[in-house]
Amino acid sequence: MKGNKFLSRENSTTWRAWRKTTIRVFVGLNLLIIVGFYVATSSFHGGLSHMDESSSHISGTDAHRHGRMLGAQEGKQQQLLTLADPNGDARAIVSGASQAEAHLKELHQPQDVRADKAVVAEQTRFYTGPLDVDEATMKLAMVINQTYWDDPSEKTWWNKPGYHLSYMEDYPPYPYQRIKSEDGKDTGVVALIAPFYDLTYYRAEMARAMFWRMKANGQVVIGISSYQEFPGQITNPFDDRHTTEADWEIYLATDGWLHCFREPEKWIPPGVPRILLSESDFHNPERRDDGGSLQPWGLEKLYDVAYSNQGGEWNDWARNWTLAKPSFIQLIAETNATVLILGRDLTKEADLQPLVASGNIVSHEKALWRDFLKLIEQSRSLVTFNVHDASPRVLAEAMCMDVPVLINWHILGGWKYATEQTGEDFVDTASFIQAYKRLQEPERKARLRPRQWYRENSGYYRASLQLQAFLHIVMGDEKMRSAKQLMTDRHAEP
Repeated sequence: MKGNKFLSRENSTTWRAWRKTTIRVFVGLNLLIIVGFYVATSSFHGGLSHMDESSSHISGTDAHRHGRMLGAQEGKQQQLLTLADPNGDARAIVSGASQAEAHLKELHQPQDVRADKAVVAEQTRFYTGPLDVDEATMKLAMVINQTYWDDPSEKTWWNKPGYHLSYMEDYPPYPYQRIKSEDGKDTGVVALIAPFYDLTYYRAEMARAMFWRMKANGQVVIGISSYQEFPGQITNPFDDRHTTEADWEIYLATDGWLHCFREPEKWIPPGVPRILLSESDFHNPERRDDGGSLQPWGLEKLYDVAYSNQGGEWNDWARNWTLAKPSFIQLIAETNATVLILGRDLTKEADLQPLVASGNIVSHEKALWRDFLKLIEQSRSLVTFNVHDASPRVLAEAMCMDVPVLINWHILGGWKYATEQTGEDFVDTASFIQAYKRLQEPERKARLRPRQWYRENSGYYRASLQLQAFLHIVMGDEKMRSAKQLMTDRHAEP
């Protein structure tokens, strides 16, 4: 019938036949594509498996990376085949996965580290000079500084000499810090500043492997003692970073060490050149910006002695609260002093509440750095009871603010700041109170010039020149140039 919208029986049969043929063709084409992809993939991996190690980059690095790809692929195929096996069971699946995982861990990952260690061993140039290079470093630092000022070219921030520690960054991650020149560019030098993390196995292992990879690549890696006893064993019972035998092997392979110790031979790996230079030496006494000022504001003095402790078990151990607390109680009893405690919650210290109520103890639990510095300036002195501490920065900050310091003689680092011009040291509660009283004597006060001393003997510019001089002494100019060029070639971020 004309105008009938429905197909006749003959047309309907023809349509069904055509549709079946189309589906078969479509399925066949997809099967051909899948088979072709599988063959191409197999050929690709076969090609990788026959790569010669000579085509890899550094000590077989790329070849081992390809090995990891193959191992993962083999493990995946093994699991898939087991799942497809009608006679397989759950135990077979678990076995296949475990074997693949063991294959990866035992064969590929250790080979990477072993290869890097072998390259480091081949490249190692044994240092034969004196271990303590403080005097030579200072002489070269003065030459670098004089050369800069004698140069008739324009003096700008990007051609100023000196190296400094960069801010904490994601790459490389803590406990590494990059060292940069004054123009903000990477020098190719990385500092290891703390032990590796105990609680996260993979993070610690990656950080250890990163050391050998950076060294094998040609970078310079130095150690800096800025974390309790590091590189010695950490004794803080509340800490989660400690030194293992594998770590000591790493410390021995460093190119140099900035330390804070009275007796460095007891702490620094033997044979590694060293210099008495701490992170606290890098404070800039001329800094004044929105973040804070290390130049005094001329604020009124409100407190007799300040003490910084952020609270918690870790800080109480590191800041020696067990000595600080009874010392303050005794000091107030004898002198009626006003003590400023920064950072610590005192609400649970029942025996201190009467002193808080009387105003003899003033507590500031939290403060921005710029406000923290103002509180320090408003104090007549600052005390550190710390023993297991590597040169606390608060000592440098206090001196920059022209505040005298009282330092526990037993402190690991920062002992060098106790001088005739900066303050006093002590060993216990009784000697602390005596040292505090001496600072109140008019004749002793007249000799105190903590800010002047810090500017003349420490501070950012001087320390940055020392760091640059130290690295060039122990590594040589050629090695320093090649390390920096390595970063330039790899387009390292400034």
